[in-house]
Amino acid sequence: MRRSLLPLALAGCLSEPPPEADDVVPEVAPLAHPEGTGSPDSSLAHPEGTGSPDSSLAGCSEAASVYSPFRAVGHYPTGSVAAFPWIGATASYPDGLEDFRGYGPTLPARVECSDDKGARDHLDVTDGCLTAATEQGATVGKIGAAADGAFRMVALGYVAGDAVHPIKWTDQAVEYRFRYHQQVGALNNPGFKAFVRYRSEDDLYVASWRMDGVVQIQKKQCGVYTALAVLPAFGAPTPNAWHTIKLSAIGTQLELALDGQQVLAVANAAFSWGTSGIRIDAMNGAWIDDWRVSLPTSPARAP
Repeated sequence: MRRSLLPLALAGCLSEPPPEADDVVPEVAPLAHPEGTGSPDSSLAHPEGTGSPDSSLAGCSEAASVYSPFRAVGHYPTGSVAAFPWIGATASYPDGLEDFRGYGPTLPARVECSDDKGARDHLDVTDGCLTAATEQGATVGKIGAAADGAFRMVALGYVAGDAVHPIKWTDQAVEYRFRYHQQVGALNNPGFKAFVRYRSEDDLYVASWRMDGVVQIQKKQCGVYTALAVLPAFGAPTPNAWHTIKLSAIGTQLELALDGQQVLAVANAAFSWGTSGIRIDAMNGAWIDDWRVSLPTSPARAP
């Protein structure tokens, strides 16, 4: 049953944001029933406001310690994933799909850790470590969490001849499969998350499928989270099974699909470009595979 939802005011900039916002009433109504059953709602949220995209960033300032892949001075290629596919600076790998095929023949093999971001030019691990390993006869990725249980990484795409300026993708979708045995710890709202239009660790969109059953899309701006759409009782992903999370951004439209079913959609104009990525909390040793950065399909309803 649809719940009565109240608008949220935009949050201001804080110097020390929380790891992830607590549950708050979303700005817009979700597509799916809170119980996670029934057909998606045909209604669509309205845009948060008017004006050109990115105009709301005025006044945000970031310390040099805040991670961003877009720190270098100079021109950055900007456009959709269709125009600029996900390839590394020195080779075509991963060619849109990180399925860990490129790290053999001896496994396990370290892909990258947050203390050695230069190891691979098509991604940055910003918290924890990523290893290519064998699980049930398949080559997959295995995450190693940081001390606080966090694992984060972002995709870096480049155009030929420029190994300094990663692509600022506009329309984009990020998708990956995951499998876990058990939760490890309780920090940072445990669960599996996906980034789109990630500009820095303080400015991004993130979707979450959490172990407490909450599913949501959030905006993080100036380090402050705002919930854009929430399903408070969708249910947690089951252990010892493969699941898929996909977050898409096309125009001002954000859409979240879980295990192939669209569950949330919302319009928001805060960010028009950035990169894509993965965040996983309190799941040390979880497996991931088939990480894709692709062009999303056109939304079924105009934002």
